[in-house]
Amino acid sequence: MPDEVAEKVIATLASVKRIPAENIKPDTNLQEMGIDSLDVFTLLFELENTFKISIPDDDVRSIKTVNDVIEGVKKLLAAAPPGTSVGSASPAE
Repeated sequence: MPDEVAEKVIATLASVKRIPAENIKPDTNLQEMGIDSLDVFTLLFELENTFKISIPDDDVRSIKTVNDVIEGVKKLLAAAPPGTSVGSASPAE
């Protein structure tokens, strides 16, 4: 089964940086991608909306690679209350 969380994180990163998703690998360093502090906040906002989670500021400091982002999102999703949607919510109308 493909890793849906990883795919959504990579797609979100690609959208924020306006680069092809296929250029982003889990071991890619965010700094090497040119992700600056503004990009980080944009990325976190997009991830929080996509996955319906809240990312604590303390978790942000330890993010260095794409895989760090993926694992962090997975951890937050695992801690979410049962019945919470896993990023499959449709946009509010």
